[in-house]
Amino acid sequence: MSIVAEQELIFPQTEVFPYETPAFQQCWWEFLAPKFDIPVKNGDLLIYRRPVLKGMLKMREARIAGWNNAWHQDLTTSRIEELEELAQTSGWDYFRMTWNETRANRQTFALLTEKGFPTLQLQAPTQYAIDLSDGFEGYLQGLSHNSRKSLKKKTRKGQVLNPEIISYQNEADIDGFFEELFRHHIAYWDEKAGRSYFNDIEERNFIVNWAKSLHHSGQLALDRLVMGGETVNLSMGILSGKTFYWLLTINTGLHHAYVPGIIGLYMRLEQLAAQGITSFKMGSGDYFYKVQSANQLETCRELIVCNPRSLKGKAYFQWLSRQKPLPTGQNDEQDT
Repeated sequence: MSIVAEQELIFPQTEVFPYETPAFQQCWWEFLAPKFDIPVKNGDLLIYRRPVLKGMLKMREARIAGWNNAWHQDLTTSRIEELEELAQTSGWDYFRMTWNETRANRQTFALLTEKGFPTLQLQAPTQYAIDLSDGFEGYLQGLSHNSRKSLKKKTRKGQVLNPEIISYQNEADIDGFFEELFRHHIAYWDEKAGRSYFNDIEERNFIVNWAKSLHHSGQLALDRLVMGGETVNLSMGILSGKTFYWLLTINTGLHHAYVPGIIGLYMRLEQLAAQGITSFKMGSGDYFYKVQSANQLETCRELIVCNPRSLKGKAYFQWLSRQKPLPTGQNDEQDT
């Protein structure tokens, strides 16, 4: 695969979980929090009135602030202290958090039990990742024979259109890039699912401003895949140490027969591996391209915590305890 980039990517040396940074929280509170009925905030925790049981009951849910639930989160000691404080001062009925078992050592669930909070763990959507620690060729050798054969066939077909990855580094390009991405995202998901969340100006403003803060910290990766001289795919990722979080990707609809999403994915993997990235995080969503390309499955759980001071919270907790594990869900992103 041939890769051409406008500029060499520069990777930050320190690994920082991108969804728990002050910049992320600031953007979330400024642009997305106004969409919710939030009477109380404490640190990065919030309480909002959430309809449950088919909208028949409104409860006060405590939650960690985050866009699309921030993929997965950590329950730190300070957050448990904030939960306690909120329970005593303003009250909440239940707390909900999605966590990834690869970060189990960052959780303090035992402290919740010690403090008398009933807890429940439910199944959450699996997250997909690619281990690139053996380099791109090492990763390919780890795929099944059929997967390698299929990829080789698709890549050979796509080469006639001279695929090229173009990366962007200038802040002045960010607004125009997202204007194009939003246009294609909205058109695709309005037709496929009835609605793209980027129809909401708050969601668009959040992403653009968060992207600019990531650019300032050297973590933003924006690129486009060009085939036959035309843009066929747009992608946003976050760089953190040797980890790459693939946040958004959308095809433009051009040259669909040449599977541009698949070609773009593997070109990006080759590029990132060559520059030292060892983990490529794709998030949840049981799409074929994730299932086929992932060599790591990351189990996730949803933590439900009942506030023992709340009668509604205890009733809702008991109802949840009798339900089946949550079904695997899907992210709002395009199937390549």
